[in-house]
Amino acid sequence: MATITSSTEILGGRLLREIGAEEGSLEDLLRSLRQTSLPNPSKTGIQTLDTFWSHNGGKLSVTGRGLPFLYQLLTSLLLNLHGTVALLDLTARFSPSHVSVPSSELQHIHVFQPTPSNLKVTLESVEKYMLYSEHGSKGREWVGTIVLGGNGGDINIGWRGWLRVEKEEVTKFGDGVGVEEAWGEKGMRQRQEVVDKVGWRAECEIW
Repeated sequence: MATITSSTEILGGRLLREIGAEEGSLEDLLRSLRQTSLPNPSKTGIQTLDTFWSHNGGKLSVTGRGLPFLYQLLTSLLLNLHGTVALLDLTARFSPSHVSVPSSELQHIHVFQPTPSNLKVTLESVEKYMLYSEHGSKGREWVGTIVLGGNGGDINIGWRGWLRVEKEEVTKFGDGVGVEEAWGEKGMRQRQEVVDKVGWRAECEIW
């Protein structure tokens, strides 16, 4: 009795053969498929930052207020892109309590703490862990690797970088506000409200 092969099976077999013949990792294939279906996919979930990145290409290197920027970025990657992230923290300063997401989302940040001497080895092992190990993020897209305090990830946050991130300037107290009033409870509370409302400014000298 002859076996009838469906067009779906034929297509699946062809894709598997092409995958086997292609050099590169599974992650490369997934990124390629995503770019094919979404010609201009968001890399961060933050439109302005994506525009910076697209004009400078390759990887994103950030200097300045690294930790506050990292927390904002992780919030966007988790909530806007619904992704999972590998974070290599060489500074041991990352605190998940500062990421403004529900506690259930924090499991999708996979934190490694390599030393500068074994950063390269850790980077090489991250892909195997993220794609093949059993963890709670298997059903979500791995949107990238962030290196805090070093280089080698899709996003590098350290003392060197072509994108400088800073808080916007906080306005001064108005005329007629005395020292006692400024340092009083009411004045300090109002000042904190002003600081909390201030946004972030990203600058790039080669923009």
